[in-house]
Amino acid sequence: MSSSRNIEQALAKTQRHLLFRFMSTLLLCLLLVEMIVGAIFFFDLYQTEKKILTSMSTEYQRILTYDSSERLIHVLEANPHRLLENNIAAYKVEKDALSERTFIAGTPNLSPAQPLFHFQIDENRSWLESFIFSPYMSLPIQGEQGDFWLVLDNRSRDYIAYNQWLMTLYALLALVAVTAVFTRKIIHSAMSPLITFVDLLDKLKKGQLELPSPSIQEDVESETQQGLNVISSSVHTAVAKLQHVTTTLNTTVDAIAHDIRTPLSRITLASQTALLNNADEHAMKDALADCSEHAMQASNMLTALMKLNDELTGKRTPQRVSTQLSDVIGNVVSWYEDVAEDKKIELVVEGKRDLIVQSDPDKLTQVLVNLVDNAIKYTEPDGRVTVHVEKNALDKVEISVRDTGVGIEQKYLDLIFERLYRVDSSRSNVEGYGLGLSLALAMVENLEGSLTVESELGAGSTFTLTL
Repeated sequence: MSSSRNIEQALAKTQRHLLFRFMSTLLLCLLLVEMIVGAIFFFDLYQTEKKILTSMSTEYQRILTYDSSERLIHVLEANPHRLLENNIAAYKVEKDALSERTFIAGTPNLSPAQPLFHFQIDENRSWLESFIFSPYMSLPIQGEQGDFWLVLDNRSRDYIAYNQWLMTLYALLALVAVTAVFTRKIIHSAMSPLITFVDLLDKLKKGQLELPSPSIQEDVESETQQGLNVISSSVHTAVAKLQHVTTTLNTTVDAIAHDIRTPLSRITLASQTALLNNADEHAMKDALADCSEHAMQASNMLTALMKLNDELTGKRTPQRVSTQLSDVIGNVVSWYEDVAEDKKIELVVEGKRDLIVQSDPDKLTQVLVNLVDNAIKYTEPDGRVTVHVEKNALDKVEISVRDTGVGIEQKYLDLIFERLYRVDSSRSNVEGYGLGLSLALAMVENLEGSLTVESELGAGSTFTLTL
């Protein structure tokens, strides 16, 4: 079974586990809520029944106090509907016989085994004890010859609160079902970047993953600004960049091996020639000169690589001093005037040369050397190389090196700053290691600046350094 299949199964299992844990927690919370709701319903019913019982007791007490017990009995027997509607029974208890009671009116078949005062509503008793744990509630109507008792059947009234509680339970169960469906979709959406990541890993293994073009990437980002799809896009970009870095590293190693092998081969050939012609002193000197020259080439390339690595890792901390741009630019241009003149290239400086910046003059000089050197290399005779200095709208200094050379195709513009990269090296007759622009960009970034390029094939290039 492939690793991607294992990962997919693990993700599916994780989704089920997350759904189970979430639903279990939700059910426990809803069960607690349902218990609280049920308690509220029963407490509300208790308050209602207590209010009805107290109201009726007060009314009948007034009849008994200001009239007679016979009148009260007549009222109860003549109008029992109110008692029946509320599941209440009325009893009469003689003063000298508390254990004996006579049914007067109301709900029949209420025959508590214990004396009625055991079920009397009392402020010292909790509502749970009076309504939930007790089958009846009672209130006395006190008279001179005997007492009357109103007894309410709690069990026959429980269904009111129970039905309300049952309705909320059904509603919560429906809510749980709907929540389970949507939660499953949400978890699946949340895990989709990982599923995408698995696909990307498979493509990465097969070498089929490519960085999306800027236009396609912008379209995807505009369509997925909302939702978790942004994560999928980010994962794709990150993995694609990882592959790009890996590919670049492999290309760099191959380029180093190739560029080092050439001078080493020449050194080997020269040394073998010298050994074969050891009697010819002049030939031996020529061979040693070739060995020295090619060894110097290899050393220069390795030194450039080490300098680039130091810049990228921050080992070369730039200094911050007041730097007169006219001095830096003047030195660089003076070094290349003869080279430009030999190629019949016009090398000019334009703009504000008297600007002062806080920068590292040595690094700035190295950057301009690389830019001017490249501009002259890739410009045909009778061409022009211009170094232009100005301040932009953000009050930053811009130094641009513009040439009328061969130019660069748009598809290569993002690659020219890669180390050891040379555009179309199979047709280029320009010598170099492909490290100049990489080193220049690293130095500029250490100077907290930026280096950009604009180019058109056959019309020249413009490199702009912003500080």
